[in-house]
Amino acid sequence: MNKRAVIVAVFVMLLFSAIFSAKEPTVEATSGLINIETTTMKFVLNTELGVLERIDMKVEGKSELIYRYANDGFDIFEDNEKLIPGDFDYYVDENTDVVVEFYYEGGTKTFVIKNDPFYNFLVITNFPGKTLKMKIPYISVSAQDERSGYGYHVSFSDKPTSVFVTTSDVGRFSLREITNISGTAVVRNYAGPKKLVYISEAVPNHYEEVKQSLDDIGALSIFSYIHHGLVVSLYWFRELTNSFGWAIIIFTLIIRLILYPLYHIQTKSMIEMRRLQPEMEKIKKKYKDKQKQQEALMKMYKKEGVNPGTGCLTLLIQLPVFFVLYSVIRYFSEMFAYSPRFFIWNDLSTGGFGQNILLILISVAAGIYMATITSQDGRSARQAMIMSLIFPFLFYSLPTGLFIYYATNSVIQLLITMIVYKRYDMKGVSFREVLGLPAKPAK
Repeated sequence: MNKRAVIVAVFVMLLFSAIFSAKEPTVEATSGLINIETTTMKFVLNTELGVLERIDMKVEGKSELIYRYANDGFDIFEDNEKLIPGDFDYYVDENTDVVVEFYYEGGTKTFVIKNDPFYNFLVITNFPGKTLKMKIPYISVSAQDERSGYGYHVSFSDKPTSVFVTTSDVGRFSLREITNISGTAVVRNYAGPKKLVYISEAVPNHYEEVKQSLDDIGALSIFSYIHHGLVVSLYWFRELTNSFGWAIIIFTLIIRLILYPLYHIQTKSMIEMRRLQPEMEKIKKKYKDKQKQQEALMKMYKKEGVNPGTGCLTLLIQLPVFFVLYSVIRYFSEMFAYSPRFFIWNDLSTGGFGQNILLILISVAAGIYMATITSQDGRSARQAMIMSLIFPFLFYSLPTGLFIYYATNSVIQLLITMIVYKRYDMKGVSFREVLGLPAKPAK
């Protein structure tokens, strides 16, 4: 079988089409409550008081309570008297956002639950000729984890790690409330994990102030900024291609190219050790004493200019990078559900055997061919192939977006290995050798 043909086929399988697939929210009205669920959030609104009762954020399939009502669910007051709605209505608009309107004497308050991955929602008040005060939610245990400024309020919690941001260009912010609200006021909110890219999308007008507040609170670290730089890079590719599938592939390719010198050193070291294998076997047979054997091996390494630890060292340097890269892609797991269709996948946020079978096969194929290139004999190739068959199946439940990274990384590593081994004229084994068959007769 032609190896080049297989590699070309692997890349052909990664072609895609971009057809957007919207995710419909669910709305359920019960006695005194409205339950709203989107891909990323669960809301409960109290229809008797016209307030936000509860928020749960959904991260990677897990739902975590981040806010519960404590007389701070956007309650509105006029002259210190709490206003109670007389009626309400709700519907799903053309953008698939959920709109809940509360009707008061002299005005309205509207909740707009955005059906997007950015954990955001709006609260819009319209009370012509009135000046109001609004109590705003907070999730921090202590006031030390809150900040207020011109047009914004931030509260932070580390159990679970989450941020609640409220912003508005109308009214005056103080700790846990907005005063002097008049006319129509649009209050933008973010209630979700500590993800700066998501916050910037939810509250763009006050993002810099919010980021500085989180830094002042101590919610951000040096690693947060390094990680954020990589996250922004991946997000830029997503904006460029309008596809997280292609963004992950391009991002992974660029990172692998940057790391190529290290991988080349590692592979070269492995090749040199492989070439010295016959001499090493002779030394082991000649010297039964372990100390003399080690001395002879070190003498040989020095003579040949080989450092046996080089390959391990470069591998250790690369491993943290791959873990960080994995976490960067995982950062956008909520957005996978809203990403355009990629090839055969409607939703990159889901996983499972059926969903990831094509990527599993790509990873297995790449691993099998890698084994034929890097192995010295049929026995070692078979062992490597068994691992290549087993390993991808261990991750079958990963979201497809993450598995695209895994499969892409496998294919890129195969291509780089082919290039390096060809450069040093290293021969692997054929499939006939792997199967224990005699060599194919020359034509």
